[in-house]
Amino acid sequence: MRRRPTPARLVALVASRRTRAVLGLGIALGLTSVNTLAYWTDEAQLTSGTIQSGSLDLLVDGQLAGQGGAVTRTAMAASAMLPGESFAFTVPVQRQASTAGFALSATATSAGGLAGHLQWSVFEGTAGTQATNTNGLRSNTCGGTQLSSNVTLGPTAQTVIPTATPVNLGGSTFSKNLCIRVTLPSTASNAAQSTTATATFNLTASQLL
Repeated sequence: MRRRPTPARLVALVASRRTRAVLGLGIALGLTSVNTLAYWTDEAQLTSGTIQSGSLDLLVDGQLAGQGGAVTRTAMAASAMLPGESFAFTVPVQRQASTAGFALSATATSAGGLAGHLQWSVFEGTAGTQATNTNGLRSNTCGGTQLSSNVTLGPTAQTVIPTATPVNLGGSTFSKNLCIRVTLPSTASNAAQSTTATATFNLTASQLL
């Protein structure tokens, strides 16, 4: 006949089973903690090609390639000018091919004893044909859009192409004509006799965005 275990024996058996369970859990946890994963890695380097900036290049009458410069246009001249006469001159301005489009503004100054007696106007257009009336007075006009009218120039720069109405050489446009007209008004005083003047136009090209 099978003997029933004593209470002391039952306590020992329960304690033994709990110990084995804890040890089993420890072994399981131990296997989990040491079973780490390793990943393969690789690296690659990418280098760009050359990045090159462009340029903006304003030409005046096909001259002044590159940045800055000055040109004297001897055709913009008049001799023996009398009160009531006017002269007009066509001046081509260009954008160098493969350079940035720009808008054009300008200021001007003048020097010489005749400077304060002359009046200057600028148009986006071309000069007409010089005419002479029956009294022998010469005159000319500009066609196109008027940008400034009858500006008297001196040593202080005066606006002749305002930034509010700039000449636009953007897109596929590479050339525009400016017409510059100078007038000696019929009201010019005797102080203007036998005097001379020269004018300088400072053109500024600003990139179009």
